[in-house]
This record gives sequence, C-alpha cells and structure tokens, in this order.
Amino acid sequence: MTEKLSNPMISLKQYISEKDFKEINQLRELCFLHDKTNLKLELDYKLNISRNTEVGLNTIDEFLYYNDEALVAYLGISSFGGSNVGEINGMVHPDFRRKGLFKKLFELAIDECRKRRFNKLLLLTDGNSNSGIEFIKAVKGEYDFSEYRMRLINKNNEIIKSSISLREAGKHDRKEIARQNSIYFNHSGEFVCFPEEEEQINETTYMVELEEAVIGKIKVEYSDNSAFISGFGILPDYRGKGYGKEALKVALWLINGRKIYETELDVECKNKNALDLYKDCGFKEQSVMNYYNYQI
Repeated sequence: MTEKLSNPMISLKQYISEKDFKEINQLRELCFLHDKTNLKLELDYKLNISRNTEVGLNTIDEFLYYNDEALVAYLGISSFGGSNVGEINGMVHPDFRRKGLFKKLFELAIDECRKRRFNKLLLLTDGNSNSGIEFIKAVKGEYDFSEYRMRLINKNNEIIKSSISLREAGKHDRKEIARQNSIYFNHSGEFVCFPEEEEQINETTYMVELEEAVIGKIKVEYSDNSAFISGFGILPDYRGKGYGKEALKVALWLINGRKIYETELDVECKNKNALDLYKDCGFKEQSVMNYYNYQI
C-alpha cells in the first residue's frame, strides 16, 4: 500500500540533531524489517561530530524528506576527515516509494557534491537490494568494489601471553598514522581514515608495538554495547609473521575489558588475507555493501 503526500517538506542540514538521529534510525529499522537489507549511514559518527562542532551551514550533508512532519525519506553524504571523497547512501519509507522522493534528494545531493568538487563520489547499496542497485544503474553508476560487514561470532578471545602490545595514540603519533594510512589505504577500493581529524569522543586509535617498535595501528569506535574496528594495518616488513592476528586479539581483549562483546568491521571482499585473518579470529560475514563510482 502506498501513501499520498499531503504536506511534503525537505530539510537540508550540515549536521544531524539528537531528534534527527532518532528519527533516521527509526526509518532505517522500518526499512530493514521490510527489505532485510542494510544501510551504511554513519549516524553515530555524524552525531558525534554535531555534538562537538559549532553549528554552521558551510556544507550540506543531511537531506531529509518529511510528510506531515513524519520522516519518509533520507539521504546522507559522508566525507571522512576532510577527504575529497564523498559517499552517498539513503532510504525511503516502503509506503512512499515510486514517488520520486529519493530522486529529488539525490539531485540536491549531487548539486552539493559538485559545489564541493569531490575528486570521487561513491554510491552505496546493499548487495541484496534490488531497488538500490536498479536506482544506481539508472543514474549511470559504475561498479567499483564490495565490502563485507563482519561480526564477531566466536567470542573466546582471552589473551594469555603476547609479544604485541597496543598503546593509545597521542598527538605525537599523527605523522606516523598519516604515513601508515598512505601505505595501507591510498588506492582505489579502500576506505581511508584521515589522521588530521581529531578523535571523536568514543574513538581510540591504538599503535601496535613489538618490543616498543611501532609496527602498525588499529582504530576502535566504542558505543554502549558494541565496538567497530577500522583503520587496521601492519607495516609491510612485519607481515606474514602472525603479528596482525596477535594485534587483533589484543584489541578484542581490550574491547571485552569494557564489557563489550558485540564487535563488527568492514573488509573489502577481494582482500583474501584480511578475510582469512578475521575469520581465524572468530568473525563471520553478515552482509555485502556494493560501492559504485558516480561521475559528477
């Protein structure tokens, strides 16, 4: 059953509010129940930024479509740490589809992306979302790569003894973090975390150390009941020696020390070494997110 638009309104924002966060999550849950597909909206990250940044209107990242004051469609632009790469993902209430709502939000978002002159724009959709894939094909998006969302299933991660230690990164580590990011992530199909960005309240970057020598890094975003791992890498000279597996297990031990037992991460589907590592540590694939290039 489709509903009629009686009092439509579009709201454009730089940041989401607590109210927006709640309403967008409610719409996401409704869409998940209907479609059984996932979205990558980065809402926790965005809310943390809004809490710690002065409100302005330098850029627009949030596109909200209301009907009679109820949120019926949402589109968000994500651009991490001041990068010149944008990501677009969004959704429409099942009862308000095929009315051009998302197309309107998409057109507004593309205008914004053109103003910001992104070097690269990626459109995201769950690999099982037929409607998402068809929309991206209709706007001439070209497939780039896919990521698995993985969740920790085997939660027996006690550490007895390890040659690896994790140290919370400080400001003096920024250059090293930037150097490692350029080694691990600066090529097509990889997610990039930019060290110039200040850590958010619930995020911690750890330097991976072997006998006090820094050999890698790993970032953990904490929430009340879960954790998300990103920005993980081991320097080339130290690979193939089991240090990555040890570092990940130490990270999981630290997460468990906070009484958090739900842990997730994303990994590119073609990255067999990383996939094998995460599976060995008890992670299992939950869903696939497809990324498409869009020419602006």
